[in-house]
Amino acid sequence: NLSLFSMKQRAELDLQLDDISNHYLYQIGIMMDDQPDEFGNYGRQVECTWVAQAFKDFLSLVDECGGNPMDVKRAMDAQGGLTVLNFRFIRDYTKNVEDSWTINALNYYKVLQP
Repeated sequence: NLSLFSMKQRAELDLQLDDISNHYLYQIGIMMDDQPDEFGNYGRQVECTWVAQAFKDFLSLVDECGGNPMDVKRAMDAQGGLTVLNFRFIRDYTKNVEDSWTINALNYYKVLQP
C-alpha cells in the first residue's frame, strides 16, 4: 500500500529508463475460452510478465565507482541493493476486439534492507 511508504521509499519508485540495469520477459501465457460467445468467437487473451532490476541513479553510481563492478555492488548493497520490478500485462486478442496492453499486476521489492 503506497500510503504506508516513507518519502524515501516513494522516491525510490521514481525510476528512469537509465536506472534499469537488466530486464527480460519472464513468461508469456495465452488463454483461450473453451466455449464461443454468441457470435461464435472464442476469447483469446495474452498475458506476459516482465522483470527488471533497477537502482536509482544507476549510471551516476557506475561513474562514481569508476566502472568497477565490485565497488558498484558494494555501494548498491549499502543502500538496500537492487530494486526488482515485476509487471504483468494483459491484452485481449479476441476477434473483432480492439484492445491495448494493460498492467494487471505490479510488484517492486528491494533485494536487501539497508
